[in-house]
Amino acid sequence: MMFSIRRFLMLTLLAVILGGGLLLGWGTYRTLYHELDEQYDAELVQSGRLIASFWSDGEVPDPAAVALAPEEHRYQRYFIYQLWQHGRLVLGSAGAPEKPLIALTGENQRRVFIEHNGWHVYGIALPGERWVVVAESDAARHSLVRNMAGTVLAPYLLSVPLVLILVALAIRWGLGPLTRLARAVTARDEDNLTPLRHRRVRELAPLTQAINALLARLVATLEREKRFTADAAHELRTLLMALRLHADNAVELSDPEDVAASMSQLRRAIDRASRTVEQLMVLSRLDPHGAPRTDERCDGAEVAGEVLATVAPLVTRHGHEITSAVDAPLPVSVPAEMLQMVLRNLLDNACRYSPPASRLALSGHRDGDWVVFVIADGGPGLTPAQQQRLSERFSRGRHDVPGAGLGLSIVQRILDLYHGSLSFQLPASDRPAAAEVRFPVA
Repeated sequence: MMFSIRRFLMLTLLAVILGGGLLLGWGTYRTLYHELDEQYDAELVQSGRLIASFWSDGEVPDPAAVALAPEEHRYQRYFIYQLWQHGRLVLGSAGAPEKPLIALTGENQRRVFIEHNGWHVYGIALPGERWVVVAESDAARHSLVRNMAGTVLAPYLLSVPLVLILVALAIRWGLGPLTRLARAVTARDEDNLTPLRHRRVRELAPLTQAINALLARLVATLEREKRFTADAAHELRTLLMALRLHADNAVELSDPEDVAASMSQLRRAIDRASRTVEQLMVLSRLDPHGAPRTDERCDGAEVAGEVLATVAPLVTRHGHEITSAVDAPLPVSVPAEMLQMVLRNLLDNACRYSPPASRLALSGHRDGDWVVFVIADGGPGLTPAQQQRLSERFSRGRHDVPGAGLGLSIVQRILDLYHGSLSFQLPASDRPAAAEVRFPVA
Protein backbone atom coordinates (compact mmCIF):
# COMPACT_ATOMS: atom_id res chain seq x y z
CA MET A 1 0.00 0.00 0.00
CA MET A 2 1.42 3.37 -1.02
CA PHE A 3 2.21 5.79 1.79
CA SER A 4 0.05 8.93 1.78
CA ILE A 5 1.23 12.10 3.51
CA ARG A 6 -2.33 13.50 3.50
CA ARG A 7 -3.77 10.36 5.10
CA PHE A 8 -0.94 10.23 7.63
CA LEU A 9 -1.46 13.86 8.65
CA MET A 10 -5.25 13.43 8.91
CA LEU A 11 -5.02 10.29 11.03
CA THR A 12 -2.28 11.77 13.19
CA LEU A 13 -4.16 15.01 13.81
CA LEU A 14 -7.41 13.11 14.45
CA ALA A 15 -5.60 10.97 17.03
CA VAL A 16 -4.07 14.08 18.59
CA ILE A 17 -7.39 15.94 18.73
CA LEU A 18 -9.39 13.03 20.13
CA GLY A 19 -6.58 11.96 22.43
CA GLY A 20 -6.24 15.53 23.65
CA GLY A 21 -9.98 15.65 24.25
CA LEU A 22 -9.89 12.45 26.28
CA LEU A 23 -6.96 13.69 28.35
CA LEU A 24 -8.73 17.02 28.83
CA GLY A 25 -11.92 15.28 29.92
CA TRP A 26 -10.13 12.96 32.29
CA GLY A 27 -8.07 15.80 33.76
CA THR A 28 -11.14 18.04 34.10
CA TYR A 29 -13.14 15.28 35.78
CA ARG A 30 -10.37 14.45 38.24
CA THR A 31 -9.72 18.08 39.09
CA LEU A 32 -13.39 18.91 39.59
CA TYR A 33 -14.01 15.81 41.68
CA HIS A 34 -11.01 16.52 43.88
CA GLU A 35 -12.00 20.13 44.47
CA LEU A 36 -15.69 19.36 45.04
CA ASP A 37 -14.85 16.40 47.25
CA GLU A 38 -12.83 18.61 49.57
CA GLN A 39 -15.54 21.29 49.51
CA TYR A 40 -18.39 18.91 50.32
CA ASP A 41 -16.36 17.06 52.96
CA ALA A 42 -15.81 20.39 54.70
CA GLU A 43 -19.55 21.14 54.50
CA LEU A 44 -20.35 17.65 55.82
CA VAL A 45 -18.14 18.26 58.85
CA GLN A 46 -19.70 21.65 59.45
CA SER A 47 -23.21 20.19 59.17
CA GLY A 48 -22.37 17.41 61.65
CA ARG A 49 -20.94 19.84 64.18
CA LEU A 50 -23.85 22.19 63.71
CA ILE A 51 -26.35 19.41 64.46
CA ALA A 52 -24.28 18.31 67.46
CA SER A 53 -24.33 21.86 68.85
CA PHE A 54 -28.13 21.91 68.80
CA TRP A 55 -28.55 18.53 70.46
CA SER A 56 -28.59 19.36 74.15
CA ASP A 57 -28.37 16.71 76.82
CA GLY A 58 -31.62 14.78 77.06
CA GLU A 59 -33.43 16.93 74.53
CA VAL A 60 -34.21 15.12 71.29
CA PRO A 61 -35.09 17.45 68.39
CA ASP A 62 -38.65 17.39 67.23
CA PRO A 63 -38.92 15.19 64.10
CA ALA A 64 -41.60 17.47 62.70
CA ALA A 65 -39.19 20.36 62.70
CA VAL A 66 -36.78 18.59 60.37
CA ALA A 67 -39.30 16.83 58.16
CA LEU A 68 -38.94 17.49 54.42
CA ALA A 69 -41.67 19.15 52.44
CA PRO A 70 -42.98 17.24 49.36
CA GLU A 71 -41.02 19.42 46.96
CA GLU A 72 -37.85 18.70 48.95
CA HIS A 73 -38.00 14.92 48.78
CA ARG A 74 -35.72 14.82 45.77
CA TYR A 75 -32.81 15.95 47.95
CA GLN A 76 -33.16 13.21 50.57
CA ARG A 77 -31.04 10.77 48.60
CA TYR A 78 -28.08 13.13 48.70
CA PHE A 79 -27.78 13.93 52.42
CA ILE A 80 -28.86 11.97 55.52
CA TYR A 81 -28.29 12.22 59.25
CA GLN A 82 -28.74 9.94 62.30
CA LEU A 83 -28.90 10.73 66.02
CA TRP A 84 -28.02 7.79 68.25
CA GLN A 85 -28.27 7.48 72.06
CA HIS A 86 -27.32 4.38 74.02
CA GLY A 87 -27.14 2.49 70.71
CA ARG A 88 -30.72 3.45 69.77
CA LEU A 89 -31.70 5.59 66.77
CA VAL A 90 -33.60 8.51 68.23
CA LEU A 91 -33.87 10.57 65.06
CA GLY A 92 -33.02 10.04 61.39
CA SER A 93 -33.66 11.84 58.15
CA ALA A 94 -35.99 10.47 55.53
CA GLY A 95 -34.26 7.67 53.67
CA ALA A 96 -31.64 7.10 56.36
CA PRO A 97 -30.97 3.42 57.13
CA GLU A 98 -32.04 1.90 60.44
CA LYS A 99 -28.52 0.72 61.15
CA PRO A 100 -25.63 2.95 62.09
CA LEU A 101 -23.30 3.92 59.23
CA ILE A 102 -20.27 3.74 61.57
CA ALA A 103 -19.33 1.74 64.63
CA LEU A 104 -20.81 3.57 67.64
CA THR A 105 -17.98 2.85 70.05
CA GLY A 106 -15.26 4.89 71.57
CA GLU A 107 -14.69 7.68 73.97
CA ASN A 108 -16.58 10.94 74.20
CA GLN A 109 -15.75 13.71 71.79
CA ARG A 110 -14.41 11.21 69.32
CA ARG A 111 -14.72 12.18 65.66
CA VAL A 112 -14.82 9.66 62.80
CA PHE A 113 -14.69 10.35 59.04
CA ILE A 114 -14.88 7.40 56.64
CA GLU A 115 -16.10 6.44 53.15
CA HIS A 116 -18.34 3.39 53.35
CA ASN A 117 -20.72 1.74 50.85
CA GLY A 118 -20.88 4.77 48.57
CA TRP A 119 -21.29 7.30 51.41
CA HIS A 120 -19.02 9.92 52.90
CA VAL A 121 -19.76 9.51 56.62
CA TYR A 122 -18.84 11.83 59.48
CA GLY A 123 -19.61 10.88 63.09
CA ILE A 124 -19.21 12.85 66.37
CA ALA A 125 -19.38 11.16 69.78
CA LEU A 126 -21.15 13.28 72.43
CA PRO A 127 -21.46 12.84 76.21
CA GLY A 128 -24.05 10.37 77.37
CA GLU A 129 -23.28 7.75 74.73
CA ARG A 130 -24.74 9.92 72.04
CA TRP A 131 -23.62 10.03 68.40
CA VAL A 132 -24.37 12.41 65.59
CA VAL A 133 -23.83 10.77 62.18
CA VAL A 134 -24.13 12.69 58.90
CA ALA A 135 -23.50 11.24 55.43
CA GLU A 136 -23.51 12.37 51.82
CA SER A 137 -23.87 10.16 48.73
CA ASP A 138 -20.70 9.70 46.65
CA ALA A 139 -22.89 9.02 43.59
CA ALA A 140 -24.40 12.48 43.95
CA ARG A 141 -20.95 14.02 43.87
CA HIS A 142 -19.97 12.03 40.80
CA SER A 143 -23.21 13.03 39.10
CA LEU A 144 -22.54 16.67 39.82
CA VAL A 145 -18.94 16.42 38.56
CA ARG A 146 -20.08 14.64 35.38
CA ASN A 147 -22.62 17.34 34.69
CA MET A 148 -20.04 20.06 35.20
CA ALA A 149 -17.42 18.27 33.09
CA GLY A 150 -20.00 17.66 30.36
CA THR A 151 -20.88 21.35 30.35
CA VAL A 152 -17.19 22.22 29.96
CA LEU A 153 -16.40 19.58 27.30
CA ALA A 154 -19.61 19.75 25.25
CA PRO A 155 -18.44 22.74 23.16
CA TYR A 156 -15.12 20.99 22.53
CA LEU A 157 -16.80 17.77 21.36
CA LEU A 158 -19.26 19.67 19.19
CA SER A 159 -16.40 21.58 17.58
CA VAL A 160 -14.36 18.45 16.69
CA PRO A 161 -16.09 17.87 13.28
CA LEU A 162 -15.61 21.50 12.35
CA VAL A 163 -11.97 21.36 13.46
CA LEU A 164 -11.39 18.22 11.36
CA ILE A 165 -12.91 19.89 8.31
CA LEU A 166 -10.67 22.93 8.80
CA VAL A 167 -7.65 20.67 9.33
CA ALA A 168 -8.44 18.76 6.11
CA LEU A 169 -8.71 22.02 4.20
CA ALA A 170 -5.48 23.30 5.73
CA ILE A 171 -3.64 20.07 4.79
CA ARG A 172 -5.00 20.21 1.27
CA TRP A 173 -3.97 23.85 0.93
CA GLY A 174 -0.57 23.18 2.51
CA LEU A 175 0.16 20.25 0.19
CA GLY A 176 -1.03 22.20 -2.83
CA PRO A 177 2.50 23.34 -3.87
CA LEU A 178 3.69 19.73 -3.76
CA THR A 179 0.76 18.65 -5.95
CA ARG A 180 1.45 21.46 -8.41
CA LEU A 181 5.14 20.53 -8.49
CA ALA A 182 4.24 16.90 -9.26
CA ARG A 183 1.90 18.04 -12.04
CA ALA A 184 4.60 20.29 -13.48
CA VAL A 185 7.06 17.39 -13.61
CA THR A 186 4.45 14.99 -15.03
CA ALA A 187 3.41 17.43 -17.75
CA ARG A 188 6.94 17.69 -19.12
CA ASP A 189 8.08 15.70 -22.13
CA GLU A 190 11.49 14.09 -22.52
CA ASP A 191 12.89 17.09 -24.40
CA ASN A 192 12.02 19.66 -21.74
CA LEU A 193 14.93 19.66 -19.30
CA THR A 194 14.76 23.33 -18.31
CA PRO A 195 14.90 24.10 -14.56
CA LEU A 196 11.65 23.99 -12.62
CA ARG A 197 10.10 27.25 -11.47
CA HIS A 198 8.08 27.24 -8.27
CA ARG A 199 6.63 29.49 -5.64
CA ARG A 200 8.88 30.21 -2.74
CA VAL A 201 7.96 27.33 -0.43
CA ARG A 202 10.69 26.68 2.08
CA GLU A 203 9.96 22.96 2.49
CA LEU A 204 9.93 22.36 -1.28
CA ALA A 205 13.10 24.32 -1.99
CA PRO A 206 15.49 21.37 -1.31
CA LEU A 207 13.39 19.04 -3.49
CA THR A 208 13.17 21.57 -6.33
CA GLN A 209 16.89 22.29 -6.12
CA ALA A 210 17.66 18.56 -6.19
CA ILE A 211 15.42 18.06 -9.24
CA ASN A 212 16.99 21.04 -11.02
CA ALA A 213 20.48 19.74 -10.20
CA LEU A 214 19.48 16.35 -11.61
CA LEU A 215 18.13 18.02 -14.75
CA ALA A 216 21.38 19.95 -15.13
CA ARG A 217 23.37 16.72 -14.85
CA LEU A 218 21.07 15.06 -17.37
CA VAL A 219 21.56 17.94 -19.79
CA ALA A 220 25.34 17.75 -19.40
CA THR A 221 25.29 13.96 -19.76
CA LEU A 222 23.13 14.12 -22.88
CA GLU A 223 25.39 16.76 -24.39
CA ARG A 224 28.44 14.60 -23.73
CA GLU A 225 26.67 11.57 -25.14
CA LYS A 226 25.69 13.47 -28.27
CA ARG A 227 29.23 14.70 -28.74
CA PHE A 228 30.62 11.25 -27.99
CA THR A 229 28.17 9.60 -30.41
CA ALA A 230 28.97 12.09 -33.16
CA ASP A 231 32.74 11.68 -32.68
CA ALA A 232 32.49 7.89 -32.46
CA ALA A 233 30.28 7.74 -35.55
CA HIS A 234 32.77 9.87 -37.50
CA GLU A 235 35.72 7.75 -36.42
CA LEU A 236 33.95 4.45 -37.09
CA ARG A 237 32.71 5.68 -40.46
CA THR A 238 36.31 6.47 -41.45
CA LEU A 239 37.41 3.03 -40.31
CA LEU A 240 34.62 1.30 -42.21
CA MET A 241 35.46 3.23 -45.36
CA ALA A 242 39.08 2.13 -45.05
CA LEU A 243 38.04 -1.48 -44.50
CA ARG A 244 35.72 -1.33 -47.52
CA LEU A 245 38.51 0.18 -49.65
CA HIS A 246 41.03 -2.49 -48.70
CA ALA A 247 38.46 -5.26 -49.24
CA ASP A 248 37.55 -3.91 -52.69
CA ASN A 249 41.23 -3.66 -53.66
CA ALA A 250 41.81 -7.24 -52.55
CA VAL A 251 38.91 -8.40 -54.71
CA GLU A 252 39.95 -6.45 -57.81
CA LEU A 253 43.69 -7.22 -57.72
CA SER A 254 45.02 -10.26 -59.54
CA ASP A 255 48.70 -10.16 -58.63
CA PRO A 256 49.19 -12.38 -55.54
CA GLU A 257 51.75 -9.98 -54.07
CA ASP A 258 49.37 -7.03 -54.46
CA VAL A 259 46.56 -9.10 -52.91
CA ALA A 260 48.82 -10.07 -49.99
CA ALA A 261 49.78 -6.41 -49.46
CA SER A 262 46.14 -5.35 -49.56
CA MET A 263 45.15 -8.09 -47.11
CA SER A 264 47.99 -6.99 -44.81
CA GLN A 265 46.61 -3.44 -44.85
CA LEU A 266 43.13 -4.85 -44.26
CA ARG A 267 44.36 -6.72 -41.18
CA ARG A 268 45.99 -3.56 -39.82
CA ALA A 269 42.77 -1.66 -40.42
CA ILE A 270 40.81 -4.35 -38.62
CA ASP A 271 43.26 -4.21 -35.68
CA ARG A 272 42.82 -0.47 -35.54
CA ALA A 273 39.03 -0.82 -35.67
CA SER A 274 39.10 -3.40 -32.87
CA ARG A 275 41.28 -1.16 -30.72
CA THR A 276 39.04 1.83 -31.41
CA VAL A 277 35.87 -0.08 -30.45
CA GLU A 278 37.55 -1.38 -27.28
CA GLN A 279 38.65 2.10 -26.23
CA LEU A 280 35.23 3.54 -27.06
CA MET A 281 33.64 0.99 -24.73
CA VAL A 282 36.10 1.85 -21.95
CA LEU A 283 35.53 5.56 -22.44
CA SER A 284 31.74 5.15 -22.37
CA ARG A 285 31.98 3.40 -19.00
CA LEU A 286 34.18 6.15 -17.58
CA ASP A 287 32.25 9.04 -19.03
CA PRO A 288 29.11 9.42 -16.81
CA HIS A 289 29.37 12.49 -14.62
CA GLY A 290 30.01 11.85 -10.99
CA ALA A 291 31.06 8.20 -11.32
CA PRO A 292 31.53 6.88 -7.79
CA ARG A 293 35.04 6.78 -6.42
CA THR A 294 35.66 3.44 -4.75
CA ASP A 295 37.98 2.82 -1.82
CA GLU A 296 39.76 -0.01 -3.62
CA ARG A 297 43.53 -0.20 -3.53
CA CYS A 298 46.23 -2.17 -5.32
CA ASP A 299 49.97 -2.83 -5.34
CA GLY A 300 51.49 -0.59 -8.00
CA ALA A 301 54.57 -2.81 -8.40
CA GLU A 302 52.44 -5.89 -9.12
CA VAL A 303 50.25 -4.00 -11.60
CA ALA A 304 53.31 -2.55 -13.36
CA GLY A 305 54.70 -6.07 -13.84
CA GLU A 306 51.44 -7.25 -15.40
CA VAL A 307 51.34 -4.26 -17.75
CA LEU A 308 54.94 -4.84 -18.89
CA ALA A 309 54.06 -8.43 -19.77
CA THR A 310 51.02 -7.21 -21.72
CA VAL A 311 52.90 -4.64 -23.84
CA ALA A 312 55.99 -6.82 -24.40
CA PRO A 313 54.83 -8.00 -27.90
CA LEU A 314 54.28 -4.39 -28.98
CA VAL A 315 57.72 -3.38 -27.68
CA THR A 316 59.32 -6.23 -29.58
CA ARG A 317 57.41 -5.43 -32.79
CA HIS A 318 58.82 -1.88 -32.82
CA GLY A 319 62.33 -3.02 -31.94
CA HIS A 320 62.39 -1.12 -28.63
CA GLU A 321 64.10 -2.05 -25.41
CA ILE A 322 62.32 -1.48 -22.09
CA THR A 323 63.61 -1.49 -18.52
CA SER A 324 61.70 -1.41 -15.24
CA ALA A 325 62.61 0.02 -11.83
CA VAL A 326 59.50 -0.04 -9.66
CA ASP A 327 59.79 -0.08 -5.86
CA ALA A 328 57.82 -2.75 -4.04
CA PRO A 329 55.38 -2.58 -2.50
CA LEU A 330 53.61 0.52 -3.77
CA PRO A 331 50.12 0.79 -2.20
CA VAL A 332 48.03 2.93 -4.58
CA SER A 333 44.53 4.27 -3.86
CA VAL A 334 43.04 3.18 -7.19
CA PRO A 335 41.54 -0.11 -8.46
CA ALA A 336 44.02 -2.41 -10.21
CA GLU A 337 42.17 -2.42 -13.55
CA MET A 338 42.15 1.40 -13.65
CA LEU A 339 45.91 1.62 -12.96
CA GLN A 340 46.50 -1.05 -15.62
CA MET A 341 44.56 1.02 -18.14
CA VAL A 342 46.58 4.16 -17.37
CA LEU A 343 49.99 2.51 -17.58
CA ARG A 344 49.06 0.42 -20.63
CA ASN A 345 47.85 3.45 -22.61
CA LEU A 346 50.93 5.50 -21.75
CA LEU A 347 53.31 2.65 -22.61
CA ASP A 348 51.35 1.99 -25.79
CA ASN A 349 51.76 5.62 -26.85
CA ALA A 350 55.46 5.51 -25.93
CA CYS A 351 55.93 2.47 -28.16
CA ARG A 352 53.98 3.91 -31.11
CA TYR A 353 55.38 7.45 -31.11
CA SER A 354 59.04 6.69 -30.29
CA PRO A 355 61.55 6.17 -33.13
CA PRO A 356 62.40 2.52 -33.87
CA ALA A 357 64.85 0.83 -31.50
CA SER A 358 64.29 3.38 -28.73
CA ARG A 359 65.05 2.81 -25.06
CA LEU A 360 61.92 2.87 -22.89
CA ALA A 361 61.84 2.85 -19.11
CA LEU A 362 59.12 2.41 -16.48
CA SER A 363 59.89 3.45 -12.91
CA GLY A 364 57.79 3.84 -9.78
CA HIS A 365 58.42 5.17 -6.31
CA ARG A 366 56.72 6.81 -3.36
CA ASP A 367 56.96 10.58 -2.89
CA GLY A 368 55.34 11.57 0.41
CA ASP A 369 51.58 11.02 0.07
CA TRP A 370 51.87 10.20 -3.63
CA VAL A 371 52.88 7.22 -5.73
CA VAL A 372 54.75 8.36 -8.84
CA PHE A 373 55.12 6.39 -12.10
CA VAL A 374 57.46 7.71 -14.80
CA ILE A 375 57.34 6.38 -18.39
CA ALA A 376 60.41 7.55 -20.33
CA ASP A 377 60.65 7.13 -24.12
CA GLY A 378 62.65 8.25 -27.11
CA GLY A 379 59.99 10.60 -28.52
CA PRO A 380 59.98 14.40 -28.75
CA GLY A 381 57.74 14.81 -25.69
CA LEU A 382 54.67 17.00 -25.30
CA THR A 383 54.30 20.67 -24.47
CA PRO A 384 51.45 21.69 -22.09
CA ALA A 385 49.43 22.94 -25.07
CA GLN A 386 49.89 19.64 -26.89
CA GLN A 387 48.94 17.72 -23.74
CA GLN A 388 45.72 19.74 -23.46
CA ARG A 389 44.85 19.13 -27.11
CA LEU A 390 45.69 15.42 -27.09
CA SER A 391 43.62 14.85 -23.94
CA GLU A 392 40.52 15.52 -26.02
CA ARG A 393 38.72 12.61 -27.67
CA PHE A 394 39.90 11.43 -31.07
CA SER A 395 42.79 13.87 -31.03
CA ARG A 396 45.95 12.29 -32.42
CA GLY A 397 49.56 13.46 -32.47
CA ARG A 398 50.45 11.89 -35.82
CA HIS A 399 48.10 10.46 -38.40
CA ASP A 400 50.71 8.11 -39.82
CA VAL A 401 50.68 6.13 -36.56
CA PRO A 402 47.76 3.68 -36.05
CA GLY A 403 45.38 4.72 -33.27
CA ALA A 404 42.02 6.25 -32.45
CA GLY A 405 43.09 9.27 -30.43
CA LEU A 406 41.37 8.02 -27.27
CA GLY A 407 44.29 6.86 -25.10
CA LEU A 408 45.08 10.13 -23.31
CA SER A 409 41.35 10.94 -23.01
CA ILE A 410 40.84 7.66 -21.11
CA VAL A 411 43.89 8.33 -18.94
CA GLN A 412 42.72 11.84 -18.08
CA ARG A 413 39.23 10.61 -17.16
CA ILE A 414 40.65 7.98 -14.77
CA LEU A 415 42.93 10.59 -13.20
CA ASP A 416 39.95 12.90 -12.66
CA LEU A 417 37.99 10.10 -10.98
CA TYR A 418 40.75 9.01 -8.63
CA HIS A 419 42.41 12.38 -7.93
CA GLY A 420 45.56 11.68 -9.91
CA SER A 421 47.61 13.94 -12.17
CA LEU A 422 49.59 13.64 -15.40
CA SER A 423 52.46 15.80 -16.61
CA PHE A 424 54.99 15.55 -19.45
CA GLN A 425 58.61 16.60 -19.53
CA LEU A 426 60.42 17.55 -22.71
CA PRO A 427 63.73 15.86 -23.55
CA ALA A 428 66.98 17.52 -22.51
CA SER A 429 70.64 16.70 -22.78
CA ASP A 430 70.60 14.75 -19.55
CA ARG A 431 67.16 13.17 -19.72
CA PRO A 432 64.70 11.71 -22.24
CA ALA A 433 61.08 12.73 -22.75
CA ALA A 434 58.83 11.28 -20.09
CA ALA A 435 55.28 11.13 -18.78
CA GLU A 436 54.79 11.36 -15.00
CA VAL A 437 51.65 9.97 -13.33
CA ARG A 438 50.77 10.58 -9.70
CA PHE A 439 48.14 8.76 -7.56
CA PRO A 440 47.40 9.12 -3.84
CA VAL A 441 49.04 6.58 -1.55
CA ALA A 442 46.56 4.05 -0.15
